[in-house]
Amino acid sequence: MKDRVYVTTSLKASEELRREAAVWAAAAGAVYVSRGGRSVTELQNAYKHILIYTDRGPEIHSEAGIHRFHLSMAELRIQHIREGDADHFLEAVGARESISFLDCTCGFGADAAVASFWLDGASRIDAVEASPLLGRVTAWGFSRFRHERDDVNAALRRIRLHLGTYEDFLRRCAEKSYDVIYFDPMFSRPVVESCSFTPVRAVMEHGSLTYGILERALSVARRRVVIKGRDLHGIRRVYPQMKQYGGKYSRIAYAVLECDR
Repeated sequence: MKDRVYVTTSLKASEELRREAAVWAAAAGAVYVSRGGRSVTELQNAYKHILIYTDRGPEIHSEAGIHRFHLSMAELRIQHIREGDADHFLEAVGARESISFLDCTCGFGADAAVASFWLDGASRIDAVEASPLLGRVTAWGFSRFRHERDDVNAALRRIRLHLGTYEDFLRRCAEKSYDVIYFDPMFSRPVVESCSFTPVRAVMEHGSLTYGILERALSVARRRVVIKGRDLHGIRRVYPQMKQYGGKYSRIAYAVLECDR
């Protein structure tokens, strides 16, 4: 299978870590392979999709660097939420209590983590990631990453990550099955100076939103569809009734398309 993911360990992994890696690989739908003293380059030549399992979780290795799960900007945003500061993303999401939320472009999981932290415990938070490597690293973080604050850990554990494209996922969804659906099509206009993405740029999916996808999302959503962007003029031309949050003093804004109910 072209998207089959293989997992091995760091060179000096203990027997306990090797067992842990094998168990995690099986649970993640991946295949565990022995390191056998091979270099990362040798492993990448032998396996198209390879993750290196370490005591800090699975890692993606590339010429540009190493990526492992971290909260990224979610850490700072959660701190701001604790302090009562406004967050344009959450303003765009709207309702807070007992909703179902779908992040179609999960990536590092920062927006899903912020949404889960803010929404109440009765809410359902799902996420979709197309990259077989990044998806498994982020899924590990949601299920196993340990933060010093229990409420952050609880927020991560509430997120269910689904591997695959959002086109396929939305196609399988029933009508009106989520309250809020979110897109962050960040690679339609890449930010080359964003060093956080450099190690994983080659393995991430660079798809872009289309009118057909947005129309499908509007049929699956009960309340609204939210799109993050730096330039929302194209969306406004198609959906002149859209609402916008943010963007006045920053490059990031959120378009909100309300659903007919």
